Amino acid sequence: MDIRAKRLEELIKEKLSALLLKGLKDPRLETFITILGVDLSKDGRIAKVFVSVIGTEEEKKGAIKALNHAKGYIQMRIGKGMKVKHVPVLNFLLDDKTEERVRFVHNLGEMEKDEKEAH
Repeated sequence: MDIRAKRLEELIKEKLSALLLKGLKDPRLETFITILGVDLSKDGRIAKVFVSVIGTEEEKKGAIKALNHAKGYIQMRIGKGMKVKHVPVLNFLLDDKTEERVRFVHNLGEMEKDEKEAH
């Protein structure tokens, strides 16, 4: 992937993160949401946005649904100030890997603690 595409991915990620911090007026987005990464298609017209949501399964599904429902508005907002011919169509996808890693690290810590207490 070329440098321009990588920069665009990073710019989209930054703008999305800032927009989420300012808040979108949807109660389904009141949970803790992190933009993990953006993957642009080769032609630059579609961007997969990988999102981590901390919460219940229902909150996760609701957050992704809300983001995809508002993607036209979000695209318009992040497109302002970007010097591109076409703002990519955003597709929000849930990435549970981060939550799994946090649980794994926590479990390792618990195992080490139990081991030290046993000795």
